[in-house]
Amino acid sequence: MIRQLLRRFAEKTKEVTTLSTQKPNWITKVDETGLHVETQSSREKYSRGEKSRPYYYISFDFLMDAWEEFISVRNASKDDFIRTQGRSSFIMAFFHELPFVEKSEKDNKTSIRLKEFTTDQLPEASLEQTITLLKEILIEDLNPKNISNKYNEDSIKRLKLRARQGLKILGMLDENYGVMTEVIDKYKETKDESDFIATQIKQHPYLSLIYDLLVFIPDLDKSDKLSFLSDIGRLLVRNSMGQNQMVESVAEYRTRNILNWFKECGMVDEEWNIVAEEKLSPQLLKVMNEFLEARQGPFSSHPLGRLLRHEIPSTIKDFPFINENYEVTGSIGKGNWTTVPWIAIMNRQITVSTQRGYYIVYLFSDDMKRLYLTFAQGVTETAKDEMIRINEEIRTSIEMNPRVHKDNNLDLGETKKARDYTESVAAYISYHIESFPSEQQLIKDLEDMVKYYEEYISLKTYSPKERESVVIEDEPKLRTINEIINHIDAYITSKGFYYEKEEVQNLYLSLRTKPFVILSGISGTGKTMVVKWLAESVGATKDNGQFTLIPVRPDWNDGSDLLGYVDIKGDFIEGPLTNVIKKAQENSDKPYFVLLDEMNLARVEYYFSDVLSVMESRELVGNNLSTLPLIKEEVAGELIGFPPNVYIIGTVNMDETTHPFSKKVLDRANTIEFNDVNLENLAFLNNQSHVDPVHLHNHSFVSSYIHLKDVYRLHADVVEHATAELVKINNILKPLGAHVGYRVRDEISFYLAYNKQGNVMTENQAMDRCILQKILPRISGSDSRVERVLIGLYKLFTNKEVPLDLDNIEDELKLSKYPRSTNKVIEMLRRLNDDGFTSFWIS
Repeated sequence: MIRQLLRRFAEKTKEVTTLSTQKPNWITKVDETGLHVETQSSREKYSRGEKSRPYYYISFDFLMDAWEEFISVRNASKDDFIRTQGRSSFIMAFFHELPFVEKSEKDNKTSIRLKEFTTDQLPEASLEQTITLLKEILIEDLNPKNISNKYNEDSIKRLKLRARQGLKILGMLDENYGVMTEVIDKYKETKDESDFIATQIKQHPYLSLIYDLLVFIPDLDKSDKLSFLSDIGRLLVRNSMGQNQMVESVAEYRTRNILNWFKECGMVDEEWNIVAEEKLSPQLLKVMNEFLEARQGPFSSHPLGRLLRHEIPSTIKDFPFINENYEVTGSIGKGNWTTVPWIAIMNRQITVSTQRGYYIVYLFSDDMKRLYLTFAQGVTETAKDEMIRINEEIRTSIEMNPRVHKDNNLDLGETKKARDYTESVAAYISYHIESFPSEQQLIKDLEDMVKYYEEYISLKTYSPKERESVVIEDEPKLRTINEIINHIDAYITSKGFYYEKEEVQNLYLSLRTKPFVILSGISGTGKTMVVKWLAESVGATKDNGQFTLIPVRPDWNDGSDLLGYVDIKGDFIEGPLTNVIKKAQENSDKPYFVLLDEMNLARVEYYFSDVLSVMESRELVGNNLSTLPLIKEEVAGELIGFPPNVYIIGTVNMDETTHPFSKKVLDRANTIEFNDVNLENLAFLNNQSHVDPVHLHNHSFVSSYIHLKDVYRLHADVVEHATAELVKINNILKPLGAHVGYRVRDEISFYLAYNKQGNVMTENQAMDRCILQKILPRISGSDSRVERVLIGLYKLFTNKEVPLDLDNIEDELKLSKYPRSTNKVIEMLRRLNDDGFTSFWIS
């Protein structure tokens, strides 16, 4: 049964962290024989082509060998895993997550050990006997001074001794059997005795452990549950003297008693299955009872919106059979009330959008009399004949229980949306408002439907060609950084545009580092086109909504023009960026590119500050990036953040019609110049072979690094080199107040790490780009301090004094370790000499 527990545990535990190094291990797949485990290192090696797959495989036979090695010593360091030593770090981390294993130390090394208890921590009396004694204590109103005198071993029977021990377990008596007055007072005040006792039980270390284990063994019958939990007891519990492990007869008796305690206070049912709190049922009924009336009123910020979008999905996500691979989302409509609200449960490997793929979805009938739990498909992007074929395949290939109907005879209503949804359904369970099922039945039905869903996914997984015909979306395919750059470069060249490959390399690395890049330069150098072709090369176009050009207007002075606003009727009117963000949230596996054209026609910090601030709030939650809200729910009717698959590129011109950038903006972007023009080069026009777009997953663009520690674990040398260089540069910049902070240091480290990972440029070439894009744009002015800073940077880059003749510096550039930055410094010095003022920008 331990083997079964380990499998169940692996299915529900998607990430474990190594105990010594704190490195994450992601369990990405569990099957009958073992599990797939990915690490940051394995993913990096796979992306570089050094491994044929991003995971390593651990069989359950291997885990059982490790388990035997562990329990044979009870406190195990890595040295104790002999037969399984190659994976001891993961094994220790995985076992540590079990509720009865804890971290320890052995011979000055990190170890894991079994938790230990004694029999007096397991109740011997029934719950009824224990509560009877409690009430006798309350009637006699005994205080802590005389309770132990009256109820002692000489004056009471064995039965009361057992009950007294039970009260100690419930936290009502202390170690010396004195009354815990505060707990007793709470008991006196409670209106629900069972609920109070259940709360006390869950606070007891051993009883709560047994309760937690029940989550993993719901399919076992009562005798098997008792046998398994008794075995755990014999492993963990010693006799009251702490000398020997608990014997089999005592383990079975005490374990049965614990389970009966659970049953008597309503924590489990007759089969010792955990009784779910009534939550999903009342939430679904609230929608059915209130939706029709709500539709008569305003849409924006209605409480039912929060219930469908957040509260019900949150309830569903808490179910133990809904793991981190699942996306749960609901809808009452987009901008206006829908006739058929829904809640979708989607495996991210298949789809994260209800427009495509197959998934589980609750569908409410338009008269709110009926609710259907369905196995359905996206209707927007699935051809009708394909939908029919897949529905029939689901019905014939998956055996389902008799409660499930395998047809399209559900009655959602007569609206077009209702009819479309009806056609998309392969199988369903029907509920009526007048005979609504219990919470337990709802949860059991959903768990069964998830099981059928996973069976179908497994079926299609084993037949890749068939799966391609079922799943509309491209399979996530990890490509190396160089493969991505080479493809983008070839695609742009095929369109008759010429850019140095280094420019393409730099643009990609900049986007990978941070999803905000500024392209500056004189008009006509193709800033807009390079972004358009880059997006198109990876499958992002205007037609599919993954590429959007937003022209900035000079009169923008706050975020409403970009994000949206609430009109006089109280309705939220979406801005162009919000529209993109909502699409991106529905399709999290696809990259979305936004081009802010001539973004400094208005003051960037006025209309873009909210986006910049929220972008900085990115945090890794599990395996996903999340941010603070960009638009609050009370404004837009739903919570809108900044998705990790949106990339913003702004083009700028610097002339009398535009505004300069503040340091707040420059700190948060890589500023790339497109000023080099080579009109004589026409050779590229002779070799324009056709290159097709490749639809890339967002994995190819999203950053793996959010904080410096993320990159330091993998590339400590990169971080240390970048920091050393920036310390020297900061010493030069400080007199001007232009020195950089932690954010710039971190983002330069990210850029250099991705460069190293892809072996794109030399380390100095990459650092040269970073200085040019993150440091030099901060320098501007007309006084002598600016000149001293530029001279100081020149000396640092070249190890030479600034030449008198600033027009003849070719030899110095060849010797400089940062030639691009050196050239820019010379250009800025020339401008200072000629005009008495200088800046990074050409005007």
